[in-house]
Amino acid sequence: MTESLGRLLLVDDEAPVLEVLNEYFSSQGYAVETASTGADALTVAQHYRPDLVLLDIRMPGMDGVEVLKKLRELDPDLAVIMVTANEDSALARETLKIGAFDYVSKPFDFGHLDRAVSAAIVHSGGLAPVGTTEATPDWFQGLALQVFRATRGMAPVARESVGTRLESAVLELTREASAGRPMTAVAALAEIEMLTAIAADLGDLTAAVQSALESALASVRKALSHV
Repeated sequence: MTESLGRLLLVDDEAPVLEVLNEYFSSQGYAVETASTGADALTVAQHYRPDLVLLDIRMPGMDGVEVLKKLRELDPDLAVIMVTANEDSALARETLKIGAFDYVSKPFDFGHLDRAVSAAIVHSGGLAPVGTTEATPDWFQGLALQVFRATRGMAPVARESVGTRLESAVLELTREASAGRPMTAVAALAEIEMLTAIAADLGDLTAAVQSALESALASVRKALSHV
């Protein structure tokens, strides 16, 4: 049986939203469970042990912020992405301070949503390293985290161009390495290095961010050279 890309728990009180998200992520290769209330989400999370929770911020009864706090108590390392309407973006940003990995807005940009989910699972160690069934090694996690930190800090125009390509390339790198395809992983690494250089030349990266990226790239380059 083919291994899934990760275990997702989707939480939303709107049945059509759950249906669309379930269909999309199942078709992408994820194992998916759903919950329509905050209380149900906590129960499912304890038994299902998801790699990531996609959590609606506005729900009747126990809202997403309260659920996030309780999930962090259950598992401080669990990756949670908040789902918000555009008018709640300020509240969504506040959830980052209490442990959310990221937030996405409705209506969904599925390209962005897929990158955010993949990055969160990489960060949580949900993907396997080259040729193994263990968790993603620190060097891949470290590079993915540095890339997404860098792109979050970019101006909107830069993120839409170079930033989006960086995010896609680091996710491709991790997926290819996890699937035991080092040659294509090396090609993805080369693209990340090229895009990092472009972003630095255009002034889209601070010196500290560029240094952190280059250090993470060096670790991955060394790891891949031994595969």
